Amino acid sequence: MRRIRTGVPIALVAWLVLAPAVLLAPLSLHLVVFDGLRGPLLLAGLPLLAGLLWRKRWRHSLAVMLLSLALLAPWLSSGRVPVNADMPQVKLVILPSSSPEAIAYAIGEKADIILIPDFSDGMGKALGTSSGVVPTPASQPELGATLPDLVPAYRPWILKPTDGMGIFLRDGLVRANDLRLRDERTPTYALVADARIAGTDLTIAMVHLNRPFPLAEWGRQVRQVRALAGQMADIPRPTILAGDFNALPWSGALDHLTSAMWSGTMAAPAAPWVGTFPAWSPLKLPIDQIRVSGGLQIVSVAAGPDVGSVHLPVLAIIALPPR
Repeated sequence: MRRIRTGVPIALVAWLVLAPAVLLAPLSLHLVVFDGLRGPLLLAGLPLLAGLLWRKRWRHSLAVMLLSLALLAPWLSSGRVPVNADMPQVKLVILPSSSPEAIAYAIGEKADIILIPDFSDGMGKALGTSSGVVPTPASQPELGATLPDLVPAYRPWILKPTDGMGIFLRDGLVRANDLRLRDERTPTYALVADARIAGTDLTIAMVHLNRPFPLAEWGRQVRQVRALAGQMADIPRPTILAGDFNALPWSGALDHLTSAMWSGTMAAPAAPWVGTFPAWSPLKLPIDQIRVSGGLQIVSVAAGPDVGSVHLPVLAIIALPPR
């Protein structure tokens, strides 16, 4: 019994120290490592709160409840966004892998744009030397053999197999002549291309940032975010920024990138999100996200089914500017 009585205060002190640190994490890129503790901290708060209530520590219980609500607030759903009837819409899917299950889900949803920021193990090597814009994947046997389900209905492809990344566009959505890589030297965490979709010139930027932990990776994500923000600030056209950010929507990393996308214009609007990681958890972190700028609007965002990955897919409807 004595262990229980001494254990709760120690756990309480640790929790009350970590909770404010996590709440302050969005204020700086260098605090992003704490942001990843939001989910585990909430889960740890449940038994802690139960123990405090059982011991009738009302003030401590109230403190834990209020901090838990503050930690939980970013998960509140923002729902659908009303758009004008004359705004064409495209369906975009972010897949967590290039497995047959994931590909089948995207095709079943009749996605216009499929983003794969992280190919399944060995997939990049299997794609061979094909990189950049591939106008007719069916003409290259290694592509047809590696991703056969995408060949009939999706072309052109934009590939970066050495980094395990690919963008796949529904046949007829974009002409190959209207596609170009913005910078082939873009580091391994991003694939950026210009396209013309439904009469709108826009940029698609897909990312896969490093995790901010362990500490060896922490500084790397900060450098990636700063470099990508510099690139986003130089793009004068509407932009879709999507992928696996390994950072939360309210983090300093996403705030930095969103500010760069909207630099010199109005304040960036709030973007909806949905939990995707880990797929098995009832409380998922929204680290796979979408941001838009330049007159584009996110109509809705939803998580897809479990496709055998630690992440869930993301399904988004994006409205383009009126024609």
